[in-house]
Amino acid sequence: MKKTATALLLSFLCAAFCLLPAAAKNHVSDMEIDVALRRDGSAAVTQIWTADTDEGSEFYLACRDSGYLSITDFSVSDGEGAYTFLEDWDVDASFEEKAGKCGIVETEDGVELCWGISEYGSRRYTVTYVLHDLVGAYADADGFHHRFVDEMGTFPTDVSLTVRCQDGTPLTEENCGIWAFGYDGTIRFEDDVIRAGSESALESGQHMTVMVSMGKEILSPLRRVDGSFAEVKEQAFEGSDYDEEEGGFLELLIGSAVLALIVGMVALGMTAAARARKAKLNRRSKRIEYFRDAPNNGRLNMTHRLGAACGLCREDSLLGAYLLRLINDGALEPEETAARSPQVNLRLVRPPVSGNPYDDAFYTILEAAAGGDRALQAKELEQFCNRNAKPLTRFVDSCQKEADLAMIREGCLKGAVCRGVKSLTPKGEQQLDEILGLKRFLLDFSLIHEREVKETVIWQDYLIYAYLMGIADRVVPQIRRLYPDDLPKVERFERYISYTGYYGGYMYAACERERQQQQSHRSGGGGGKASFGGGGGFSGGGGGGTR
Repeated sequence: MKKTATALLLSFLCAAFCLLPAAAKNHVSDMEIDVALRRDGSAAVTQIWTADTDEGSEFYLACRDSGYLSITDFSVSDGEGAYTFLEDWDVDASFEEKAGKCGIVETEDGVELCWGISEYGSRRYTVTYVLHDLVGAYADADGFHHRFVDEMGTFPTDVSLTVRCQDGTPLTEENCGIWAFGYDGTIRFEDDVIRAGSESALESGQHMTVMVSMGKEILSPLRRVDGSFAEVKEQAFEGSDYDEEEGGFLELLIGSAVLALIVGMVALGMTAAARARKAKLNRRSKRIEYFRDAPNNGRLNMTHRLGAACGLCREDSLLGAYLLRLINDGALEPEETAARSPQVNLRLVRPPVSGNPYDDAFYTILEAAAGGDRALQAKELEQFCNRNAKPLTRFVDSCQKEADLAMIREGCLKGAVCRGVKSLTPKGEQQLDEILGLKRFLLDFSLIHEREVKETVIWQDYLIYAYLMGIADRVVPQIRRLYPDDLPKVERFERYISYTGYYGGYMYAACERERQQQQSHRSGGGGGKASFGGGGGFSGGGGGGTR
């Protein structure tokens, strides 16, 4: 079991390494933030920056005051000792004048905490300050909603944040609710404190914003706030992937009555909208040239994520496509039994040789489900999914995350989430057109073959994409006609598509059940994945970096 977990972890780490951006001249590899909450609602904040520099003269960290925040007791130190605090910090001073010194600059929005780079190369800075009035006393709870890391000129690769009570009072799921926004990572309760951490490097448009609600018995904040913390949460949830809490019985009753009156109209509207989107894509497809290669540079995750958002791929088709890839690779071998379909075993032959970390990770999950005989049966898969769907859910989430980050990094999205064609930049539309072009190519495959399609075409690879886009049943008959010498192979692969559709669909259903449980838990404040979007109404923030 340990070997399986280790192999899976290594596979995901390999995928994560593929996402790291190129290093800048000045780089912050790690940022550790410790927030010690005081009884009066203030916080003693310690930030440790591990940096590598070769230009500029100072670091700075901006903080908006939001009308109530203030900072005192600012200090900086490094391996050589404590820095000297200057009452009047001059941002235009020379490198030598700033070396070993720190100071505060007042701005229109708040303040900037500044300190000299002091020496180029690798260095570890410890920054401390007291943030007053962070926690507010609301009618229904105490809490805060603060941006601890804003968009920076020198983004950190890894960020970890700990929120704790200075007097040791436990912060747990029983007395707190936690949510996070703006970054790829998690927030969770651990050892009576709150821990948030990034899982990939922060990039343009990202930030770390944390919201915490607390029981009235934990602190006694000096800052009194009119209104409820529920209103703060409602504003923060806008544009996020958190779900609003359900209302009470009366609200549910009223909502159900209203729903009963309008459900038909909504259904008709959704159907009409879906048809309109499909018709628009069909018109767009007719204007696009055929695309004969694997779209999106062969990145299956990106093709599925982009295709699903734009109505070209089914949400549940990704796992089946990975199964077909492993069969095509020779890593899996279906074994048909005398019983009726889908009584088919998937024999694990050997690890994949594709070199793709996601193929490796998925194969490792199948190994865990198959057991010692290395033959995955339908009943075994059912038992595995019912007992432990988390590895599958993590795999699907990792695939989606890799696709999202790739589209963000390559400038394909206008924002942080792909929700359809309107979310795409011109570059994103080019990536979508590759998928549309391949779909058109596959649907016209037999006609194009008469115009000398390359004989090096591997029709099994095309069928994986046909399955992903839900058109395999229309492409297989063309393959039969065009490759009569391969007819037994084509018919066998057609059966493989049916088997993998069953296995993939069952695994996806297990993922959805697990995801719904996790979503309910995280939206209710129990911790989990951070939301890329949302987080409005925060305090603090303001960016930072070097200059």
